[in-house]
Amino acid sequence: MSQSTQFSAFNFENAAIRTLIINDEPWFLSVDICSALNISNSRDAISKLDEDEYQILNLKDTVGLTDGIGNQVQSVGIVNESGMYTLILRCRDAVKKGSVPHRFRKWVTSEVLPQIRKTGQYSQNSQPNLVLDIHLPRIKEMDTNFSQLLYYAKEARNVMWETDRMVTQLYEMLGIQLVGHTSLTTKIKLLKEMDFAVENSEEVMRKHRHSFRQY
Repeated sequence: MSQSTQFSAFNFENAAIRTLIINDEPWFLSVDICSALNISNSRDAISKLDEDEYQILNLKDTVGLTDGIGNQVQSVGIVNESGMYTLILRCRDAVKKGSVPHRFRKWVTSEVLPQIRKTGQYSQNSQPNLVLDIHLPRIKEMDTNFSQLLYYAKEARNVMWETDRMVTQLYEMLGIQLVGHTSLTTKIKLLKEMDFAVENSEEVMRKHRHSFRQY
């Protein structure tokens, strides 16, 4: 086996799963598989596998693989497809619907392995954007709510401008001058601030929708 081993990393939910191809067959880092299956001791777990299901890979000439505190890893346990299935079968939660091990099992068998067999590697880009899919309804709801709030803000602004116009006409008809800090001048100041806020909100919304369309 070549010592200049190149790992490919992909993500299962929030966990990194590293794999490599040896003799056209996929092998997985046992520590990553065990972590996804909630198995605490990966060394002990793979030691109970058949000899043809796992091996210890010497990484003395491999760069870029470190442990949790940044130290260069000298060797790692890896399991092949058969070894991974054995680990899954020994994990009780892997058959419990809704559990992380169950989701991992379904994901590996339905997505990762078929694509590795077909292309020789697993491409993360082939996965749907699950985060966006999950939150898309909520994003659309927030967008609708913001549009409604902006509509009511515009209506309130228009009512205040009309009220200001009518009151100003009334003051002029009665010959009353606006002197100093009156409630009307305060409202006029508020109107100007409201005008700016509405216009600024419209600009923010246009930018938001432009960015959103990129998805």
